[in-house]
Amino acid sequence: MSSFRSLYVVSVTAALMALTGCGNPETATTSSPETNSSSSHAGHTDTTAEKPAATEGKKDDVDYMTTLGLMKGHLIVAKELIDEGKPKEAEPHIGHPVEELYGDIEGELPERNVKDFKTTLNKLNDTVKSQPNAPELATQYQEATQEIDGAIEVLPATERQSPEFVLKVINRMLNTAGKEYEAAIADGKITEVVEYQDSRGFVLYSEDLYRNISDQMSKENPEAHQAIETSMTELKTVWPSVDAPAVPVKTPEEVSELIETIKENSQKVS
Repeated sequence: MSSFRSLYVVSVTAALMALTGCGNPETATTSSPETNSSSSHAGHTDTTAEKPAATEGKKDDVDYMTTLGLMKGHLIVAKELIDEGKPKEAEPHIGHPVEELYGDIEGELPERNVKDFKTTLNKLNDTVKSQPNAPELATQYQEATQEIDGAIEVLPATERQSPEFVLKVINRMLNTAGKEYEAAIADGKITEVVEYQDSRGFVLYSEDLYRNISDQMSKENPEAHQAIETSMTELKTVWPSVDAPAVPVKTPEEVSELIETIKENSQKVS
């Protein structure tokens, strides 16, 4: 098992521990307007698709968690690409968290008692660009994922364990995944591989989040759980690997239908 594959297992485990309340359960305030940021890398044509749905005024915990979830999704596919010996392809996915997403939560981190971790993300981004085969890349990847997990841990444990809260985050992430997938396809072919990979990462992390609440859902909302789980399983088939298939498994419309089914059944949970 490669060092990156081992580190991914550690990072996913840490993220799930954060959501189940094994981390710091303190309640945090939620004030900070969104800050727009942009990416300059080539090939990424729809940066706005990655933004969580904006809210008026202060950012709430769902917005905050969604932004961190999108960061996690990016790093998931970055790890997959590095494991395949494709650090150049991993570059945009390591760059997006700091270039496109960090600004959305940066202003509120002090109020949530979260240490600024932009430097950690930038260090990882710089290394994958300048020294993609450097041994310290593995350590920097672990540090970046741990920083994001730590930012998740400040959310109240009651939220991190709540199906209603988690499903709201999942729905926003899947909405973004659907937009990215649509942006990836033109004339029946996947023409923007980065967007395909983005959407894969968001779906994979959404599945991780749902797995955390699936037992509670199956007991308290069995019908909604079955519909969501079935749709999630089918949705995953659209991304058979981090490498884009020659022909899309499903059309953007078919993907949207699955996402809508998950959303509709999520709304039955309260």
